[in-house]
Amino acid sequence: MVAIGIVGCGGIAQQHLSCLKQIPEAKVAAFCDIDLGRAKAMASSVHGSRAYKDVSEMLGAEKLDAVYVCVPPFAHGFEKLVVERGLHIFVEKPIALSLEMAKEIEAAIARAGVVNSVGYMWRYLDTTELAIKTLERNGPIGLVLGQYHDPYWFPPGHWWISKSKGGGQVVEQSTHVFDLVRYVAGDVSRVYGELGTLLLNEVPGFDVEDVSVVSLRFKSGAVGVVTSTCASRKTFTGTKVSFLAKNVAAELGGHAGYAKIYWDDRVEEAKANVDPYLEEDRVFVEAVRTGDASGVKSPYSDALETLKVTIFANKSSEDRRPYQVD
Repeated sequence: MVAIGIVGCGGIAQQHLSCLKQIPEAKVAAFCDIDLGRAKAMASSVHGSRAYKDVSEMLGAEKLDAVYVCVPPFAHGFEKLVVERGLHIFVEKPIALSLEMAKEIEAAIARAGVVNSVGYMWRYLDTTELAIKTLERNGPIGLVLGQYHDPYWFPPGHWWISKSKGGGQVVEQSTHVFDLVRYVAGDVSRVYGELGTLLLNEVPGFDVEDVSVVSLRFKSGAVGVVTSTCASRKTFTGTKVSFLAKNVAAELGGHAGYAKIYWDDRVEEAKANVDPYLEEDRVFVEAVRTGDASGVKSPYSDALETLKVTIFANKSSEDRRPYQVD
């Protein structure tokens, strides 16, 4: 059995707990949250598990194999305490709010040599694999179009509406699109962003972008653009990425989990046959159990490259110039 502790007991932790309960080799032994009541509430659903308010206390009291980090963006930084104990680690996106912190954590993970994974679940969809194989046979990719369009749904005072706490939509939410873009089309060499707050000015405390356009130049020479909004209508939403290659076009449906392959004479459609959250958790638990991390599709070091793109998109808009992604 793989003994797991979960730090941060919000919505994404609930998602992972639901999946981990379906994995016979996983045992969630402890929960930690600054709101002890939330940790106790989650612990009450798992027989024999315990609740903590302090990460160090949990790490000292429990005999764990791995830790899930499910905290808001501003609360990262304690990951080094986890990996320095030799514990394997799963980190939810975004991995940090600064490149400096993320690089420090990456270095600590490398020194410890522990299994590590980041929650970019779209990489685990079988439809993503279908698109990659199709594009590889019919490339190269020339144009990439991504979108993350959401209505506003956050409750008053939520950490997400504060840029200093959540990083903004590009860093915290649209990061899934930027990561899928990188996973399929390759690394980005240059980024230029235009971010604005135009539609949600009346929301108290709201200081993140509600509309954005980010243009990308890939190391392959391909070009792309990602548009985002958190101020859309409920009837005009969706997450998707389209790739135009030399002999084919492919569209991936993001949260909807579909793939469309566009040929000159037909369109092929496929629906995902896997739960991407369950799959990423299953792969991580198996990697911890066996010591073989080859199945992990989003290691921390690669998630850092996605963070760079989104951080530089923000900087680009602030400084009104493109940024090279090194």
